[in-house]
Amino acid sequence: MKNTHMVRIGVIGLGQIALKAHLPGFSKVSGCRLTAVQSSRQAHARRTAEQFGVPLVHRDWRKLLASDQVDAVSITTPNATHFPIALKAIQEGKHVLVEKPMTVTTQEAKTLIAVASRSKRVLMVHHNMRFDPAVRTAERLLRKGTIGEVLAFKCSLTHRGPRAWNPKADWFFDPKRSGGGVLMDLGPHVFDSLAFLLGDQACLVAATVVPGLASRKGTSLGPESHCACLLRFRRGAVGTVNLGWIDTAYQNRFYFFGSKGTLSLNLAKGDPITVQSRGKDGKEFPALDPDSFAPSLYEHFVDCVRTGRASSVPGEAGLRTLELIEEGYRSIRGRKVVPV
Repeated sequence: MKNTHMVRIGVIGLGQIALKAHLPGFSKVSGCRLTAVQSSRQAHARRTAEQFGVPLVHRDWRKLLASDQVDAVSITTPNATHFPIALKAIQEGKHVLVEKPMTVTTQEAKTLIAVASRSKRVLMVHHNMRFDPAVRTAERLLRKGTIGEVLAFKCSLTHRGPRAWNPKADWFFDPKRSGGGVLMDLGPHVFDSLAFLLGDQACLVAATVVPGLASRKGTSLGPESHCACLLRFRRGAVGTVNLGWIDTAYQNRFYFFGSKGTLSLNLAKGDPITVQSRGKDGKEFPALDPDSFAPSLYEHFVDCVRTGRASSVPGEAGLRTLELIEEGYRSIRGRKVVPV
């Protein structure tokens, strides 16, 4: 049923992703209003609420979910809490936008999908990279055959680790709270983006890791600090994915090798898209499509809540990335280390 009222948003968890993305994102969307935030750090929650003009502050996320002043929630808490919070939210009649990874197991993801379907509630995963204008433009170029049939690819998403994003983000290094290491953290970004860009589904052939390094606090840097994966897509494209917390800078690059040429996608600094045709000298630098800038992820979520339209990033998208992650961890656990 079409719902045209103002969608009232509650944000659960007030870490850096909420402060830098979710809260400012929703604050720019017409048709919604931020009405509640939740954090166990009450002073921080009150400051954040004042900054974004949010009237209600909760310490307990259950109280926020029980509020009749909230229609939909954005969940930005540590990974292992996504499932219980999202499940309770749907049971309370709320629509849900949940940070990636959607959950930390495929079984949890399947449960959320089923409950949301029965309850007729929006369940959308925060796979934000597919809303990047460069990613959207690159998808259209690949789809119309700019480089012909995509035969192979290589991708790299690496940076200095979670503490470069938030010095207090120690939960990333606790598998009980994070569900894993760099594969669980960065894998969803690349796996979902590849599925979107290629319009295809992949299986993970193999994965291997660099064990966690000693941090400045003397604790392990998670179960793995760098992960390399080999993927094969249903239509035949094969390629590698590198995910890392040990780079000295931010790298976010995709290369696609096709029957007619090569396309590179750069989501860090530099030209966002470069195309080189096979047999031709020089490179092309396609401009970003004007319509690739809208809607934003947050506009799309609010529109789905208001109109009943299906999300372009449903729970099934989150499930598919978790299937690859679980395949990766099975590969890692089963692989013997060969001395060199």
